[in-house]
Amino acid sequence: MRSIRLVYADFDRLLVILLAASIFAPFYVSMLVVIGIALMTMINCKKRVRAFEAPYTKFIFVFLIVTFFVAAIYDNYIGMAYSIMIYAVVSCTLYIRSIMTRSVFNGAMDVVCVGSILSLFVALYQKASTFAVMPDYRPVSVFINANYYGMIIEFVVLIALYRIFTNPELSAFYYMVMGLNFIGLYLTASFSSFMAMFAAVTFMLILKKKKRIALAFILAVVFFVGLLLLFPQFLPRGVQAIDRTLAQRISIWTASVKGIEQHLFFGRGSMAYQMIYEQFSGYKTYHCHNLFLDILLNFGIVGFACIGVYVGVQAKLLLLRVRNNICMDMNILMAAAAAAVFVHGLTDVSILWIQTAALFALIYSSTGIGSGYIEKSVRVPNLLPNYPGDSAPALYLKN
Repeated sequence: MRSIRLVYADFDRLLVILLAASIFAPFYVSMLVVIGIALMTMINCKKRVRAFEAPYTKFIFVFLIVTFFVAAIYDNYIGMAYSIMIYAVVSCTLYIRSIMTRSVFNGAMDVVCVGSILSLFVALYQKASTFAVMPDYRPVSVFINANYYGMIIEFVVLIALYRIFTNPELSAFYYMVMGLNFIGLYLTASFSSFMAMFAAVTFMLILKKKKRIALAFILAVVFFVGLLLLFPQFLPRGVQAIDRTLAQRISIWTASVKGIEQHLFFGRGSMAYQMIYEQFSGYKTYHCHNLFLDILLNFGIVGFACIGVYVGVQAKLLLLRVRNNICMDMNILMAAAAAAVFVHGLTDVSILWIQTAALFALIYSSTGIGSGYIEKSVRVPNLLPNYPGDSAPALYLKN
């Protein structure tokens, strides 16, 4: 029996490491891994029961089903596909959260650090090979879009900082990871990623009560920005890019608000901006470039409220972990990553991509360590009734 448990543990560890490594491969590899883990979770009764015991699981799945049919009503086929993909990501996330341990989590974080170095080499090659003909080219590495790469870098810098605190013996390696990713961030020329990284790192240092280091970091960033203002030729996209980007954002946001007013309560399903930008003369792009407008346009105020409830429950559980002193460094990492998503979300929606979502899911999975104590000893209100008994069907229906 003990040998069987070890086999399962090794298999779970392998899946988590595979997911971490797939993030730094072409996006379809990440997609296949996420879908594979999700299907395995849905098919295997024991794994499904274990994964779906997390609070409000039924609630979020019902919401995703509704979004699928809302998209279908408006013939939003891309939105239907996105709803299925989000369903797979959530299922995968809940599974890895249910099997997560300290050693597996830290191993996955180290794989992410190594993967980020490899992705930088790809970005450097892309920049070098295109510089002669396109000096303003923004390398994407393996992430399709420079802003997606920028968000990956935000998370990687936070992870490297977390590992400096938790594995000081290898701090030199993690400092190198941070330094190399700062180079990658400069190459992406992503203003959204720069602001999010700055805010999240500062927030993380403050939570760790490293106020002097936080102050030094802030001063270093201010000094760096000052140099760029004094020597604008070193700005990766030039001064004119700021005005151009702002004008595009205003056009997108104006069209988005008009689209939200048109379908206020339930939206039109995922990726709805592609359905309305021509109607309201908005800038042609894929989404609203604001996470909150995007949620309102896609899912309406009802969907916005549903997501708000689920995020609120997760925030409450994270706060309870802090109060009970459970995995404090991981809690701080999770809070900083959430701050990065929030700040980045003010001007972009990069979290809604398979690789960025998978990396955030890995960070979030740390909340599964020791979760039994919190979720069993602290009452989290259920929106649907509990079912008596410990049978598999009953557990499947329980939050």
